[in-house]
Amino acid sequence: ILITFDGLGDRPSSELDNQTPLQAAHTPNLDELTRIGISGIHQPFGLGRATSSERSHWAMFGQTQTFPGRALLEAIGMGIDIPAERPHFHLALRPAVLEGGQLRALGRVGNEDVSDCIELFDALRVMPHKLNPVLHPLRNGECILESEVISSQEISDSDPLFGHIHPVLQPLALESALDQQSAQESAELVTSWINSAVELLIAHPINKARRSAGKLELIAPVTKWASKKTELKTFEQTTGLTGAAVTSSALYRGLAEVLGMTQIHIPSDLDNVQADFEARIAAGLELSKTHSFVHIHTKATDEAGHTKQPKLKRDVIESLDRACHNLPKLAETITIVITGDHATPSTGGIMHSAHPTSLILAGPHVFADDVSECEESSH
Repeated sequence: ILITFDGLGDRPSSELDNQTPLQAAHTPNLDELTRIGISGIHQPFGLGRATSSERSHWAMFGQTQTFPGRALLEAIGMGIDIPAERPHFHLALRPAVLEGGQLRALGRVGNEDVSDCIELFDALRVMPHKLNPVLHPLRNGECILESEVISSQEISDSDPLFGHIHPVLQPLALESALDQQSAQESAELVTSWINSAVELLIAHPINKARRSAGKLELIAPVTKWASKKTELKTFEQTTGLTGAAVTSSALYRGLAEVLGMTQIHIPSDLDNVQADFEARIAAGLELSKTHSFVHIHTKATDEAGHTKQPKLKRDVIESLDRACHNLPKLAETITIVITGDHATPSTGGIMHSAHPTSLILAGPHVFADDVSECEESSH
């Protein structure tokens, strides 16, 4: 059983007496697993490299085949059927301002923007343009964009992520693209569509009304996570193990689906972290009766890190630890791995960082080392 505390890694905080949230947390159950097992540091792509959840999990699942792209995983996780070999992207409407001729995306849409986003996406669907995209609803302010006239997915994102640092970006052909001409043509086509979309959105009555009301206008249509649906080997074909997963969101549902893993989906309940995780562990144990590899995921640590509240992340880790009360006993018969996929710092402006993430391995065939506390500096 592989248990992922999403975004577990962190850096020391003055609010926690220069400790990380994991170091500051009271974790008797994780400590006991550490005592009876071996421990180390997990950095999926080596020292000094920050990474994303989707690429980390692809590596954690032992996949050496080409990563198909997160937009595909999100689409499949939401039941959206994308034609094989067709490039597609995640498209988001973001609040933005025009400054010095540059479009700066600021934040994300809120629940109060639902109806505005629906109407604006409807306008983009009928906007005359040679791209002629299909926009599949995903979440509030988000769609999957596909087009039969785009020939390559090997282009860069237009979403700047950090709008206070970068303006909306121009999609470019990736240097690594196998077909540079096709990638260049596709990048120019997506750029042209984005530019036309911005003009339409600025002139749309919805945004004129928002402007009059003093609200940020929804005028930044940004793309990211370029993907293409290709033939993939299943988890069992690539690892020799029968795989299953307890999933928490569309991303992880899609990941399990493309790899042919049996899954039990439990939507995240971040208001009751302990009960939520106890349910995930119970579901994972049920799957372990019929599968040789089970993945259990929780988003709680990552969400706490993104709030930039170190004490909250510490408290979330303590709640997760309480949910792990039966794992030391289970480790007598089941091999258990607990780690994070990346670091989500609970201080500063960084989204993900390359700080180390703790890893525990305990089980019936594991010889214990001399480490007895689950925290980064002990390894």
